[in-house]
Amino acid sequence: MSLYNYRNVLFIAILLLFNSLLAQDDKLKDENEKDSNSSYAALSLNYISDAVFMGRRDSISAPYLYSTLLYHHESGFYASGSLSYLTRADEGRIDLFLLTGGFDFAIKKFDGDISFTKYFFNEDSYNVISEVTTDVTLQLEYDFDVINLGLSASTYFNNDNSSDFFLSSEISHDIVTNNNKFQFSPTVGVYLGSQNFYEQYFINNRLGNGRGQGSSDTSQSTVVNFTESEKFNLMAIEFSLPIWYIHKSFNAVFVPTFAIPQNKATLSVDDVLVEEDLDNTLYFIAGITYSF
Repeated sequence: MSLYNYRNVLFIAILLLFNSLLAQDDKLKDENEKDSNSSYAALSLNYISDAVFMGRRDSISAPYLYSTLLYHHESGFYASGSLSYLTRADEGRIDLFLLTGGFDFAIKKFDGDISFTKYFFNEDSYNVISEVTTDVTLQLEYDFDVINLGLSASTYFNNDNSSDFFLSSEISHDIVTNNNKFQFSPTVGVYLGSQNFYEQYFINNRLGNGRGQGSSDTSQSTVVNFTESEKFNLMAIEFSLPIWYIHKSFNAVFVPTFAIPQNKATLSVDDVLVEEDLDNTLYFIAGITYSF
């Protein structure tokens, strides 16, 4: 059993992880200090070096400093809010606000979580998921003692009323020090899904047809189509090493991740076929949480 139950939204990975990651929203629970039947609140401050989602990222790095306030009721219901500041010197601004509500539960070695998240992006955001408005996510994890097996299913809704379905699987192994202060969890994740969110990002951000990043002259708009946008494909393989440290009510976390994107999309740009350029990405999340 992990020392913590945690959830990453966005790129944050989201984010989150932002992984999931953006994400971008972490929920950490200190099982050494908190009884599983008690209510608690947590305040965290985190940094992510780049906004990577399903192996995809913008051509310009998007590092975020983000804070999250979480309240978890003893019944299993929880709510959180997260504010993300884009730290690039030439792009500094509040870029994203998240609101999340959900319910989690634990039955012996089985953990589950279902949540709903609402995204509010800055109109100038170039985040790869900046066209996403909401998501509904179900996460399940079982502890087999030697390994943990996690499964996640998500539906993401986009600004153009399209949606994407994602399915992921993670295998991890927990290494805990004798004093229960440090935990290391080598993790391998496989991520599958469709790419409507990515097509909208290209149209409205990368190629300059939409908000904040492009021309207001719609007569000059570039016509873009993803031949794979509706297809359900393998999108990324990720290797990560989450590391936690506990001291009383404080938790520190560091998560380096190496993302290997899969299945390059073929874009039709003004009727010219172009294969997208995808690179492997090494990024990290670091943060500290205070529970009370």
